[in-house]
Amino acid sequence: MSDEATRLNVTCSCCGASLVVDSETGLVLKSKAKKVDYSLEDALHREKTKKDKVDDLFAKVLEDEKRRHSSLEEKFRKALDSKDELDDPKRPLGFD
Repeated sequence: MSDEATRLNVTCSCCGASLVVDSETGLVLKSKAKKVDYSLEDALHREKTKKDKVDDLFAKVLEDEKRRHSSLEEKFRKALDSKDELDDPKRPLGFD
């Protein structure tokens, strides 16, 4: 058998690299990484998009926290106002 018949061309499902594998031993004989096309404009656009999402999320969380604080403050005020309406606690032994 020729060397070409024992070699397999495989593409990595994870990173997209092309591999040449020996079918008998299972060793990777050659690998070539997938060429990635990056540009500064794309990177800046992705970072701006992430920043906008984070800012929107922060504003939403801040608004929710303010709403929760005002709700708790209102409940506290109601509890303070209604404490006068409660009965005095009974003394367990009846001593004054």
